[in-house]
Amino acid sequence: MARYYLHLRDGADEILDLDGIDFSDLEALHTGTLTCARDIISDDIRSQGVMDQRYRIDAEDASGRIVHTLSFKDAVTIIYG
Repeated sequence: MARYYLHLRDGADEILDLDGIDFSDLEALHTGTLTCARDIISDDIRSQGVMDQRYRIDAEDASGRIVHTLSFKDAVTIIYG
């Protein structure tokens, strides 16, 4: 298990994860960041009716190195009818 810090950023602002989350491997980290992004997006849609795709999650290891980045626009598929 390794601890990763999932920071929420949009280019201007950031919310830093000071606690971190343990993941067994990089695949689990990728799945975890996807779940976090989708949770945030769905909460925003429910509470505000807004999906802000400017955000991303930067996952950093204990040394502060970014090992994975997930843009919110890559966390969902939008189908227009």
